[in-house]
Amino acid sequence: MPGDAPVNGMPDYAQGVVEIVGPDVEASLAFYLALGFEVARRSGPFAVVHREGLRLFLAQDANASTQPRWSSIRVMTTHVDALHDAVRAKGIAILHALADRPFGLREFVVRDPNGFDIRFAEPIR
Repeated sequence: MPGDAPVNGMPDYAQGVVEIVGPDVEASLAFYLALGFEVARRSGPFAVVHREGLRLFLAQDANASTQPRWSSIRVMTTHVDALHDAVRAKGIAILHALADRPFGLREFVVRDPNGFDIRFAEPIR
């Protein structure tokens, strides 16, 4: 996977990457790996994970809040029903149940250990 800093120009530079800061990067990594993300890079208390074209930065700060935030990220995926079942089977709590939403997506929501919401969705067919 291309790096997360520009090298010889900008073509592979990740734009608009969300960085999630929490008190325990190991807990963050375990959570995102259970959701099917893969580690692209790891450097001490910092990691880059990716899934289906989405890249997230995970960073550690002992003073970071784990309170729920008024922000989330939506991960567009295929087979959201199967992903929902796999997430439940791993014991990850579902914050908002899998359902068809009035805005044309079928989605469910989980909350990471840092209080950040992740929405997995696919268009309603």
